[in-house]
Amino acid sequence: MTQLKRIALLTTGGTIAATHPDGTATTNYEVDPDPAQLIQAVPEIQRLAQIEHHPLFQIDSSAIQPEQQKQIVLQTNLLLTRGNIDAVVITHGTDTLEETALLLHLCLKTAKPVVLVGAMRPASALSADGPLNLYQAVQVATHADAHNLGVLVVMDDQIHSARFVRKMHSLGTDAFASPDTGPLGLIGDQHLYIGHTPRRPHTTHSRFSLREQDELPVVDVLYDHPQITLGAFQNCIEQHCAGVILAGTGNGNLSPVAQQGATLLHEAGIPVIRTSQTGSGPVSPSTLDQQCHTLPAHWWGINGARILLSLCLLAQLNREQIQHTFRHY
Repeated sequence: MTQLKRIALLTTGGTIAATHPDGTATTNYEVDPDPAQLIQAVPEIQRLAQIEHHPLFQIDSSAIQPEQQKQIVLQTNLLLTRGNIDAVVITHGTDTLEETALLLHLCLKTAKPVVLVGAMRPASALSADGPLNLYQAVQVATHADAHNLGVLVVMDDQIHSARFVRKMHSLGTDAFASPDTGPLGLIGDQHLYIGHTPRRPHTTHSRFSLREQDELPVVDVLYDHPQITLGAFQNCIEQHCAGVILAGTGNGNLSPVAQQGATLLHEAGIPVIRTSQTGSGPVSPSTLDQQCHTLPAHWWGINGARILLSLCLLAQLNREQIQHTFRHY
């Protein structure tokens, strides 16, 4: 009989581990302080793998801090160095799941499967999606095809790359999508289908890493709009932000005030990445970049650009290196 693979299950809280007294309630729930309840709710995963539970913390992911995200990266890297651990599955709240997943995708150094999973409805709901999502996450983590794909996100029968996945809906169980590329694969009943693989640098091919002593530089996000004032930009300077993601309209278009603000930030030595509020599609180079000293985000959304710029600044990359990274990662 073939021995089951050993999966490290790292739990961090989120809706997948939340409950509400009313089975019809899908919001205003509380994270269960006992993460073991999550595993007990899905006994079927024991048929897929040997589960080794590692509770890290139990929080709503809307409250997660960079230090906690760093701890997820460090703990995952530590688990992956063990020869008897075949893969890691991480339960995480959906509000910031895409950001933590991307941080892992760019900083882990492994070919082993790493899968993030969450839920849009609490475990107490009549139509809870967490149990099946968790089962499928373990199913993906134990599959040979999941190796060398970087970090994956499994939700609602779909397998996404951490590089392109985004939360696209506030409540629906199909909240996660990869609008620019589509999912990497699907799960149909007990079968896994991988249609394509990530080509952009990740994990062992990424230049980035996180160490215990590292502190991610603060990168703020500013949304351009008809009533924006220079005060928003001046505040970033006063708060000593290390970088700014400037979300423009359309192809990262900027209002006259935002153009002035971007120039102020540049003069203060703060790099500005020009992104788009549209939610999908690349932001291509523009004459704005010469006029306002901004850098185009290329194929990066707002949240991803914030994580990537923070890592670039941590690695002390210069302007040309940051520009190259945003174009090719």
